[in-house]
Amino acid sequence: MLKRLAGGQLPKRSKAAKKGSSPKEVAEELKDLLVGYARQEILTPLTQLGKTLKLGMLGALSIGVGFVFLVIAGLRLLQTEASGVFDGNMSALPYVVVLAGVVVVLAAAVVIRTRLSKGGRS
Repeated sequence: MLKRLAGGQLPKRSKAAKKGSSPKEVAEELKDLLVGYARQEILTPLTQLGKTLKLGMLGALSIGVGFVFLVIAGLRLLQTEASGVFDGNMSALPYVVVLAGVVVVLAAAVVIRTRLSKGGRS
C-alpha cells in the first residue's frame, strides 16, 4: 500500500513509471537523479567549503603580514628611539627584546587556542 503525504495526496510518480517506459529510459532517469543528488550533496558543499577556505587563508595571510610589519616596527622603534642605550656591546639587545616579544605572543596564541579547543569539546 502507498503511504499518503500530508493533505491526503499520493507521492508523485516519476515520468518513466507513469508511462510504463523501457528500461533504457528508467536507467537514464536514474542517472539524472544520481547526478542531481551528487551536485546537491557533494559538489555544492565542496564549493562552499572552498570559498570559506579561500577567505580563511586570505585572513591568515593578512594577519601574518601585519604581525611581521609590527615586529619590524618594534625593532626599528627600539633602534631609533633608544639609540644611546643600545650602543657598543648592547647593539644586539633590540633583536633579543623583539624576539622575546614574538615568543610571548606566539605562546599566548597557543594557550588561547588550546583552551578554546578544550572548551569546544566538553
